[in-house]
Amino acid sequence: MGMGNENEQIQSLSERILKLEKKSDAINVYLNLKSSYEERFNGDDKGGSFVGNQLRFEMQGNLNEHWSYRMRYRLNRPGEQQSDNFSNNIDIMTVQYKFNDRWSVAGGKLGVAFGGYQYDANPIDVLEFCDFLCGIDGFHVGAHVSYEANKNNTFTLGVYNVNNDNSKKYYSEEPNLKQAKHPLGASLHWCGNLFDGKLQTLWSYSLGQEASKSYTNFVMLGTKLNLKKWQFIIDYYGGWEQLDHNKTVSADMSAALGQTVLARNTSYNTVLGEIHYQPTPHWNCMLVGGIESASANNVSDFHNYRKSYCYQAAVQWIPDLTQNARLSLAYIGKKVDYTSRCGLEDYNRDRVELSLIYRIKAY
Repeated sequence: MGMGNENEQIQSLSERILKLEKKSDAINVYLNLKSSYEERFNGDDKGGSFVGNQLRFEMQGNLNEHWSYRMRYRLNRPGEQQSDNFSNNIDIMTVQYKFNDRWSVAGGKLGVAFGGYQYDANPIDVLEFCDFLCGIDGFHVGAHVSYEANKNNTFTLGVYNVNNDNSKKYYSEEPNLKQAKHPLGASLHWCGNLFDGKLQTLWSYSLGQEASKSYTNFVMLGTKLNLKKWQFIIDYYGGWEQLDHNKTVSADMSAALGQTVLARNTSYNTVLGEIHYQPTPHWNCMLVGGIESASANNVSDFHNYRKSYCYQAAVQWIPDLTQNARLSLAYIGKKVDYTSRCGLEDYNRDRVELSLIYRIKAY
């Protein structure tokens, strides 16, 4: 599990330009940047403009053989302090202690040990996140314990706050909602690396308590076939929620009914497929396709009422192999189909995007 934590051996700008020799791994500084020109073809947002998609400051390092840390902060959105006493701009602020070659523990605000390759990716590398991942927050205050059974299998048990704000504020449309005494979640994660790295896994199961006697179950499975020039990825995301934490169903029901609704007993299912191909080290081609469904299982008009389809293609040029920088030309589309009984209209969103994607290693 990396959560976009690429420790590639690229040369930092301080080494390359200022000729500063680095004698310690205690401080590594990165800027994660994605900036695009987008031409949009349908919907109310039709037209073209430049967009600052992602900008995150990151610092990480190994202080000695036992202690390490990582901090990542999002710069291109306004921050808001939450009840966990962290700004929602802070993705990660984690300290890890490694007992030995097998056992380690980490705490702070961290990426929850969920599975799936799109979930685990650096956000600058994702053309557009699926609906399921847009509806959950993967960064929470908590703790992880990891066990490296061998060089190919690592298991992580995590415990975390289910919401970054208390459930009663999060579900403000339900004034009688009783907050759980312990609004916590737990996840079990397997990171596998089999057949000399050709088959890789990021699998997890998690259980959380949203409010008193209301639970959320997530199954998130990522499987990757990793060949020399080709990579094939299948992600499955499933969520079953007694209170609609994802809120996609709640938003659709509220729009259809003309009043604020918090859905209950909802389910979400997503299957994503990705193909990556590198004909030469300087070029990467990718295709992404997926189907998602959402349901309010106890409401007949909103039972299995929504299907969402994503389709993406990109060609990316890597001009300098000593830097993690790419120019990307992509077509990104999404189609949402509703059943007639729910009263909502189908829609499409399509765009062409020319992007600069750069993980800058400053020091």
